[in-house]
Amino acid sequence: HRGHQNMIVYGPRGNGKTSLLEKLSEYTRNEYANDVEVLWATPSEIRTSEKLEHWIRSEGKPATPAVQDIQGKAGVWVVEGSANLKIQRPDGIKDAIRERCTANPVVLIVDEAHRLNRQAAEDLLNASQTVRREKIPFFLVLAGTPGLVGTLDQAEASFWDRGQVFPLGRLSLQESVEALVKPLSAFDIQIATGLAEKVAAKAHCYPFFIQFWGKCLMEQLVDSGQMNIDRDVVINAEPQVIARRNQMYAKRFSELNDRKLLDIAGKVARAFISNNNKPIPVLDICHLIGKMESVKTLESLGYIWQVPPDKGDTLSYEPGIPSLMGYIDKQTLGLAMPELKS
Repeated sequence: HRGHQNMIVYGPRGNGKTSLLEKLSEYTRNEYANDVEVLWATPSEIRTSEKLEHWIRSEGKPATPAVQDIQGKAGVWVVEGSANLKIQRPDGIKDAIRERCTANPVVLIVDEAHRLNRQAAEDLLNASQTVRREKIPFFLVLAGTPGLVGTLDQAEASFWDRGQVFPLGRLSLQESVEALVKPLSAFDIQIATGLAEKVAAKAHCYPFFIQFWGKCLMEQLVDSGQMNIDRDVVINAEPQVIARRNQMYAKRFSELNDRKLLDIAGKVARAFISNNNKPIPVLDICHLIGKMESVKTLESLGYIWQVPPDKGDTLSYEPGIPSLMGYIDKQTLGLAMPELKS
């Protein structure tokens, strides 16, 4: 990597961010063996700046029950038992990184980073910026949903977008076909000509649904005793795919309901359905919903995705998952959901 930059990866859920991070971690460990240390954290482990510093110093091991943080006027004191008082200095995270990188370069991966505490995110970004200016071999990778952009914007670290920023979206049709066919070919399983493209289209080129299809096709092969995938295998596997997909959609429905966004989500769904699920300008979506905050919430949930600027002159939103629009439309208006035709 270029030594003066962090890496920011964001995209809707189900687009393979965690899988990408796992591959990065695996590659680093295989390529550099014991010469590079890879640390993997989640926001629940580093809720505050103090916990973040402790986590970095202690290799991610949880604090012992004997450790207690006490907030005082002079700073944060860490009490171990009844003695051994230590002051948590403002530059503690920077010092922790410096110490950790003494033996080997360090790659710190934070998944679900959109859930980071604002202060912890700010302190981590500022610390990373400082130590990297000092040429300390530290590489920070933050990954999360589109809500990560808002989290980083709220942190007082305006330079975050100068790093390597990778927004993830749906795969292309060709990439989707490869993602489906390549794992199958490892078992010498062939899929009939043209079927891979049809399955990829049914999956909306959405990585999570490609996984659904791959798993269900394999299960169907086991049940039928066949070694190759033909039209009948796809037809017989589809009900299982739909059942698993609808389980996920039911969770999305509950999520929208809990956030009191069902009415708005229904309006957006019907707008996309009437537009054949093609992109709609951002201003039109904002006018339809009326509240920019609600638009951003739907985006952070992956319900709508902003079309990359390099794919059009007009800033637009597209459905996160086209068939989810039909599901939400059905739940909010009782209309028939469009069927997936085999």
